[in-house]
Amino acid sequence: MPHPNPLTLIVATTPPPLRHATEETTTRLGIGLKGTLPWPRIKTDMTFFARVTSRPPTSGQTNAIIMGRKTYDSVPVNLRPLAKRISVVVTRDMTGSVKKGVLGELVGRRQRMAKKSAEAAAAKKDGDENVEKKVEPVTDAIVVPSLEQALERLDVEYGEKGILGKVFVIGGAEIYNAAIRLQGGGGLGGRALRVVMTNVVRKGVDGGDGSFECDTFFPVDRLDEGSGWRAASSAEVSEWVGEEVDGLWKSEGDVEVQMVGFEKV
Repeated sequence: MPHPNPLTLIVATTPPPLRHATEETTTRLGIGLKGTLPWPRIKTDMTFFARVTSRPPTSGQTNAIIMGRKTYDSVPVNLRPLAKRISVVVTRDMTGSVKKGVLGELVGRRQRMAKKSAEAAAAKKDGDENVEKKVEPVTDAIVVPSLEQALERLDVEYGEKGILGKVFVIGGAEIYNAAIRLQGGGGLGGRALRVVMTNVVRKGVDGGDGSFECDTFFPVDRLDEGSGWRAASSAEVSEWVGEEVDGLWKSEGDVEVQMVGFEKV
């Protein structure tokens, strides 16, 4: 029986660089350079990520974002754990120091959010209290040693209560790879495996190399039928993320971006 919560890998990649015919051509999709993004800050992609990962399918639910420790640490301190999501940090550190740090930051984040909410409530005009309040997603965090345990805890602590929304994997490469390996071995418990990908290229490089230098790569070189994937339609991707995705290239600054989707078959 299919699991009600598909696992969606959400990732931004730059295509493989073009090579001369005499050189070896690489097909690897770049996702990182020296522990950070290879390209300049892209507002279009960042706001897309924020909307998609924080917007639950129904009121009263909360989406989960699964990530490695390095990805968690890459989030600005004042923003972590990310609001209105369940941040699941996967780490091999079993000493407890990572867990202590994440849960300590969770307390501080909740306190800052509560203060901000109280200030906003106090600033409301008379009569606003009669407006029906929307049930907001919670801000939570858990620390686990593996992706398998991440999915198990999400199912038990949130899924069985009906409050788990969508489940995303947001990086890095090892966690993406773990998800793909689990799916291949049947370890996702009937979950569909999807990829929502933002392609990033340099603007105005016609017939040249519009990719960015990378030293970290997405663990799948080809997302096509030959490698067991199918390209999703724009309508399907729009349904997955909860907003319209047309699959067209869009310009921002010195780059162009395109949102597309794939599903493992």
